[in-house]
Amino acid sequence: MMSKGALVRVRQVWIRFYKSFNFDYELKAMPGAKPVPWQQVDGVWMPHVRIPIEPDITAVVGANESGKTHLLDAIRIALTGTGLRQRDFCRSSTLFSVEHGSRRFPEVGLTLELDTGEADAVDKQGIPRRKNGELLLLRPEPDVVAVVNRDDDRVILADEQVSALQGLLPHPHELNTEIALPDSVSIAKLANNGGGLAGRKKRSALLDLFASITTAEDVTKSAPSVLALVNGDNSSESARWQQEQQLGLDLLVKIARIEESSFRELQSAIAEEREGLVNGLIQEMNNSIARHLNVSRWWSQDSEFQLRVSPREHELVFTIRDRTGTDYSFTERSRGLRYFLSYYVQLLAHERPIAKPEVLLMDEPDAYPSASGQQDLLRVLEHYARPDDEDREDQVVYVTHSPFLINRNAGHRVRVVDKGSRDEGTRHVKDATRNHYEPLRTSLGAFVAETAFIGGDNLFVEGIADQVLLAGMNMRLLRAGTAPSRCLDLNQVTIVPGGSNIPYMLYLARGRDRVKPACVVLVDGDSAGETARKQIRKGGAHGRPTVADDLVVQVTDWSTAVSLEVSEGVFVREPEDLVPAAVAVTAARRYARAFLGLDEESAKRLGEDDVTGLLQATDGSLWDALDKAFESVFNTRISKAGFAKELLAFLADSEGDASRPPGVPALDKNFGLLIEHLADRLSLAQERESDSRRDQRLDRIIDTFTADHSSGCTRDRALTVLKRVDAAVDDSTAGDVVRAETARLRREFKLASEPLKNVDDYPDFLERLGNVRHLERLRNQGVLAGVNRDR
Repeated sequence: MMSKGALVRVRQVWIRFYKSFNFDYELKAMPGAKPVPWQQVDGVWMPHVRIPIEPDITAVVGANESGKTHLLDAIRIALTGTGLRQRDFCRSSTLFSVEHGSRRFPEVGLTLELDTGEADAVDKQGIPRRKNGELLLLRPEPDVVAVVNRDDDRVILADEQVSALQGLLPHPHELNTEIALPDSVSIAKLANNGGGLAGRKKRSALLDLFASITTAEDVTKSAPSVLALVNGDNSSESARWQQEQQLGLDLLVKIARIEESSFRELQSAIAEEREGLVNGLIQEMNNSIARHLNVSRWWSQDSEFQLRVSPREHELVFTIRDRTGTDYSFTERSRGLRYFLSYYVQLLAHERPIAKPEVLLMDEPDAYPSASGQQDLLRVLEHYARPDDEDREDQVVYVTHSPFLINRNAGHRVRVVDKGSRDEGTRHVKDATRNHYEPLRTSLGAFVAETAFIGGDNLFVEGIADQVLLAGMNMRLLRAGTAPSRCLDLNQVTIVPGGSNIPYMLYLARGRDRVKPACVVLVDGDSAGETARKQIRKGGAHGRPTVADDLVVQVTDWSTAVSLEVSEGVFVREPEDLVPAAVAVTAARRYARAFLGLDEESAKRLGEDDVTGLLQATDGSLWDALDKAFESVFNTRISKAGFAKELLAFLADSEGDASRPPGVPALDKNFGLLIEHLADRLSLAQERESDSRRDQRLDRIIDTFTADHSSGCTRDRALTVLKRVDAAVDDSTAGDVVRAETARLRREFKLASEPLKNVDDYPDFLERLGNVRHLERLRNQGVLAGVNRDR
């Protein structure tokens, strides 16, 4: 098995003159840009378009015909060396020609990050690398491979070097987004006992044809039609049908692991009308499908969803059983579900290479699944890139038009491509997730990280600035490696800026429906926040609170219970007070340059002393002090939302910059504590909304986790399920017994450290976790009295 770290990763794609990509005209036009000799064509510098690729998942968005699919093709060609053709040369390029001797090939390449082992293997072959240790591989022509050395010269590799390098490259795998899971599969094919005539339409047509035959002459005339029905044809429709049939076979044989002999036995039992045996075989086949496919883990719309098979005379028909216990055929359910199942089955059936990483390529998987189905697919892709139960890390690159296939917790994964006018070709739009308007709006319709709609789970905040700040810092913490359980999952949680309307918006969200979404409220520690808290206590249907008081987080109260690192003299009342003064001043200067059009020296007129000197006059409010100082220096006030955006932009731009002001680690710590507390409150709110009895909920939590993670998981996921167990039990002595056991599990399995590492001795952990469900009942029966709980 491939171990984590032993990887060759794609870091960047280089494209020039390929289909809609011409060259990077923006880089060429940039003042001070230095031409690179090996990128010159006929003495003219034509730099490659370069698009960064994330180490896990990259989402490529753009308007129609912007070059998204061409990017996927370029990655595949660069990794395999096949498919580079003259006819794909960019037609908008001034170099496009049909004259003898002037025709050229497009050029694609990759920047590859090597680990120590692969770097040694490359060096032993004498393959040059760049100064930073990365390998820049280029394919300027078919069967020609070049690299760029540390002197920035292009070097053509010898055949033996090419062969050695090809063996190290990641394996590209393209998922077919155009085929769906079939309605049925041939039992004869499953039994490897002839092709059979799977498909009722074919059998019906064949029977109709036979019915029309009355003479020997009719037999001769009908022979071609009969053969066409039996053998199929070479049309694209027939090829598609064959692919769908193969997908059904893969599901039953590769994934469900059903033996070929079982299908032969079923075929015989149907022919001999032994209904009891048929039913027994089908039941066991359905058990195997449920055990190995485990669709309910990913299909969030129905936790009791099952994919099943039913026997017919010549085929197995796929059916769906939902939480009502009713079976439906595929034609009675949405096409989106069929395609979601197709993608999921393809991924499960695909055998990834053991000795090398993989790059999964997907072209618009959003065409058929619904919004919620796309969110479920996104979770499947997250698991594919970094499986819970395997020590491997692969890359996923997909093209989408849908905002629902964008992970709101990871806006940095988005790559926007845009097609310029005339001969400019496709360009990479840099920093698109910070500038949320064009062309990202054209690509997706709207940017999804800052939504103002009430969702499934909701965090109500006072203003837009709180929404921007929390979403941005949450993303920053996740990128820095903070455990997901200590952050907000913005694919599930909507941050809703309610202002003074929070109590009424809570009522709209929770006060009228029987099924209520989980909601948590964050308010400032000022008079407006206190008023909102009082209104929440009194509001709601029949005068009852819309949320419990412990789900309303007042910043001041929370701040007194944790150890924060804030500037001297600051009294924390609102999220902005968590920003150290030096960092706040730097962000305010950026705001002055961006919004007021000041130069850097003019912006520096605002100093840290200007702000801290006003803290006493503002009763310790950092924001009020900053606002007053800003107005005094620049004769205008500063916007909270603008400040939040400039703060986040500064943090991104200054990563690794030794000259940035002190206080950034304190900023990360402060917001990390706040976001973790909000995540815990939301988890508590989610548990309280369950309609099931407490003991049933505990069983469901443990059973679902065991089914979803039967062979292994990360420590962070194990920690999350223990938090859910703690939240599911009563605040009682019996509940204390359960919490004491979960505390032991955390300690003995070291779940609080190295959150992304897999749980050691996983079978023992699962057994201990399963026993937790019995502790509360045993304590209530007095069985645990006197038992040494520290064992």
